Amino acid sequence: MDAAVIAAMKKWPNVPAVSGYISLDQAGHWRHHPAGDANQHPEQAGERIAHQGLLDFFNRNYQSDKHGRWFIQNGPQRVYIRLDAAPLIVSLAEDRVHLQDHTGRRIQDIHAWYISAEGMLYLRTSVGPALLAGRDIPALLDQLRNQEQEGLDSLDLEQPHHSIGWHLPAYPQACTLTVWSSCVSPAQELAYIVLPEPDPT
Repeated sequence: MDAAVIAAMKKWPNVPAVSGYISLDQAGHWRHHPAGDANQHPEQAGERIAHQGLLDFFNRNYQSDKHGRWFIQNGPQRVYIRLDAAPLIVSLAEDRVHLQDHTGRRIQDIHAWYISAEGMLYLRTSVGPALLAGRDIPALLDQLRNQEQEGLDSLDLEQPHHSIGWHLPAYPQACTLTVWSSCVSPAQELAYIVLPEPDPT
């Protein structure tokens, strides 16, 4: 978090939090909702934010609270974020081996893998729940192996499943892999809030 943000929080500790103005889409792009109605209209994509300075600020000051609400600390004010997919959107880094999240942070540890009924690949990381960007799913699935060095083609992905020992070359620590049924909510399973609201004042 920026030093100036920390200083502002100390100077003005009781600024009410807001929600509905910013969302994070499935591709990892920040989007603006000028009317503050992002939570009331989750079907509306909002305006993609392109200003690099603002994006850098968001990325440095993005975090979560104990309830699974993710927010940007904008000076003394907490701005809760609508999540269109997951709190973190990860993709393969330039080396095509390691992963990084949409804020530019390298993923250091992976604790579990999850495949949704729609074929989306979620993961639990050391910095929070994440979704792999769709463009990188084929390349990453080719690298994912179990203890017997078998790939996902050894599983029936049409059926709910739970197994152990899965890893990537860059992340050799063995993890569990769970294939979810269609009734599973990723947000509920991974403990994050899609449409966060501030605490009542």
